[in-house]
Formats: sequence, structure tokens, C-alpha cells
Amino acid sequence: MVADVVAQLYKAVGGSLKALRDRSRPEDCTPGPTFSTHHLTVDADLAVDGLLLDFKSTRATRTLRQAEAWQLAGYLLLDTEDRYRIDTVGLYLTRSGTFASWPVEEYLELLGACRRDLSVFRAAFTELIEGCTSDGVPQGTEEEEDVRRLLQRLAPVADPGHCKVCTQPCPDSGRRPREFCSSWCRTRAQVLQRRGLLPGGPVPLLPAPRKERLDLPGDAEIVSLTARILR
Repeated sequence: MVADVVAQLYKAVGGSLKALRDRSRPEDCTPGPTFSTHHLTVDADLAVDGLLLDFKSTRATRTLRQAEAWQLAGYLLLDTEDRYRIDTVGLYLTRSGTFASWPVEEYLELLGACRRDLSVFRAAFTELIEGCTSDGVPQGTEEEEDVRRLLQRLAPVADPGHCKVCTQPCPDSGRRPREFCSSWCRTRAQVLQRRGLLPGGPVPLLPAPRKERLDLPGDAEIVSLTARILR
């Protein structure tokens, strides 16, 4: 374990991270940048002159997991006051020494984001968090209806001539106007409609209530658990 950590430190001395270090001034660097709302406070790894950089020590050095992609997007959207003036997001993989970054517009496009105007996107994201606690499950029918109405109101609507999925302009067509900008968006629309994430689809799905843990005395010890199969 010690040798593994030392190897990662030596790898960070040179390579792509060194290039970033050489072209950055100390006053432009913010370690552990924080982002806050009324309901949560999170911190990223590093903000450097418009670049939001997250460090990952994962052994999977050839793939970007969905959770990691959403994590970067979340940091970007939580900077509601544009404090760090983020124009690029990136990842540094400490075990492989890989440094990957994307301009914000390109990153949102890769994620298939429906909104590209950051100020509008951030405002909608903040309203969602403030109106629906991020780690809470709605309690009761009335609260569930409030959440559904919030999701429906915040759902972006494409203007005429724009893709129903990503809301970007559709290519010109010599025949009838196109509804989607690409075959990928056409396929993705079916999934989004089933989940209630497109206007005109079903009511948005809400998370199922979490199961309560067993309420055991402090001195209790679980010897074994047996699953019961219902036929």
C-alpha cells in the first residue's frame, strides 16, 4: 500500500500534471473549493484558473463512471455565483497519470444536457435542490405531488425546430421538420419519456421509500439472516 501511494506521488511530479503546474500561478489555485446551498455543502479537489479538477485514485483508468461524470456536473452547477469562473472541467487519474479535461460546453454536450446556458441551468438546479431535499424521500401523497409538480415545471421545453431531447437546433430538412437532431437523441427520447423526463410523458417517477433497519438492542448480535422466498 505504501509503495502504491509513493508511486502515485512520483507520477504526479512529471507528465500532464507538471504541465498544468508550470503554467499556473499560486494565486490562481484554490485547493478544496467549496459549493454551498441551504441544504448541502460539498467540496471539490482543485480549481485552477477556470479549470475544475477532480482527482481519482481508481484502478479503472480507461473508463469514466456515470457517478464521476455527474459529480463534475454537480460541482459545475453548484457554483451559482460563478465564484471560480469555471470554463473547463477535468479529471486526473493518479495511478495512470492521465489528465483529461473538457470545455464546459463540450462536456454538457457529451452528457446530453438539455440546457447549455450555465446561468439558466444553475438556477434550475438550485431550485430543484431547494425544493426537493437531495437525500430525502418524499413523505406522503401531498409531498409527492409537490415534487412531481416541481419536476414538471423545471423540465426544459424545446423551441420549434429544436431537438426534443437536447433542445439544440435540428439540422435543416428538405421534407418535414425534424424532431431530433440525431439518431442517438431519438433513441434516448424513448427512455426519457418512460421516466417522465420529457414534456408529454408520464408523471416523473419518485424514489421508493427506503427500508427501515432492524431496531435491535445495543447488546444484540446477529448470528445469521435467512431470506424468505414468497411463492
